[in-house]
Amino acid sequence: MKIAIAGGGIAGTAAGYLLSSQGHEVTIFEQAQHCGPIGAGILIQPIGQSVLKSLGIYEEIYQQSAQLNFIEALKHSGKRLVQLEYQRLRTDLYGLGVHRGRLFSALLTLAKQGGVVVQEDTRIVAYHLSESGVSLELESNDQTEPFDFLIATDGARSGLRLASGIVHHSVEYAYGALWTTGVCTAVDDRLFQVVEGTKKLAGLLPIGNRECSFFWGLTANQFDRFQQQGVDVWKSEVLRLCPQAEELVARINSLEELTFTTYRSVSMKSWSAERIVFLGDAAHPTSPHLGQGANLALEDAWAFAKCLKQETDFRTACLLYESLRKNKIRFYQHITRWLTPFFQSDGIVKGWGRDVTLPVMCQVPVLREQMLKTLCGFKTGWLQSKVGER
Repeated sequence: MKIAIAGGGIAGTAAGYLLSSQGHEVTIFEQAQHCGPIGAGILIQPIGQSVLKSLGIYEEIYQQSAQLNFIEALKHSGKRLVQLEYQRLRTDLYGLGVHRGRLFSALLTLAKQGGVVVQEDTRIVAYHLSESGVSLELESNDQTEPFDFLIATDGARSGLRLASGIVHHSVEYAYGALWTTGVCTAVDDRLFQVVEGTKKLAGLLPIGNRECSFFWGLTANQFDRFQQQGVDVWKSEVLRLCPQAEELVARINSLEELTFTTYRSVSMKSWSAERIVFLGDAAHPTSPHLGQGANLALEDAWAFAKCLKQETDFRTACLLYESLRKNKIRFYQHITRWLTPFFQSDGIVKGWGRDVTLPVMCQVPVLREQMLKTLCGFKTGWLQSKVGER
């Protein structure tokens, strides 16, 4: 079949390669002027690693990344809030701290080598259905020739979501994050976070090559205030909460060197309509507190490609895909939506409840096991039974 993909991110490039390898003619339309290695650190969990192994790029990514043996969160007082060690679930498990740009570059190279055509600086604003297929309307006012179907992987703020007419519900989170990447050797074997109540959160994610991705949770109004007060005021507050970030933060000379990102959660009634299917963040964006975004995107691409191989009719493949993925996606959407206010929100009660219950949960074996399965991506999913726990 002739397939168009809107968006050349992780889900788009992975799906492009997998479908091209099945013999389909695939074109990725990317709105950026140049597909390049940008972005912060991401956490690739054991389930995501399984997909990278099936794609044949796991070793390449592993060599450029940081092996993380546990996640740790402290209160500002220094008292431990969370410590979850992957090996307590299974001795061969770990997380990978990966620079998103390195993973993207590997996937893009793979897609191009597989015969995928990548059309840059091309933004899709709408699509039109006809008996011969689906044509894409571009921002340049041009219209493409018909494709058999369109895969929407255009991110959390997908414009095609609204254009599809699929009923969906969107929630914007008040809190986002400032992030940057730089040299930091204080933390190298774990995802590290420090919190003060629910209004202050800082974290370090090692990503290999002695680098960490640093993130600082705040609202847009708080970001505006720091911009008015100056970078030194912000740095002072960061180092008071998270002195482990000093090596990285000391090199920051302006807040313009950081990226401010906001988050949203979207629930779609369906992930497909006539001649269009949504994968990754375009289908089910959430906050990053469980570190599952890239993993779910990789799983989506892998699972949809398998469904299309099994059911060559597009609509039938979409229905199979949704039936296989819906339980797992809904689980992670619900638990992320529930968890987020306990780490980033206004008020006192949620922070107090979190500080009391989480340390206990990490010590109770049956609860710790469920927390680790959730972290690893092994909860409620068809892909788990196929590749996750082999």
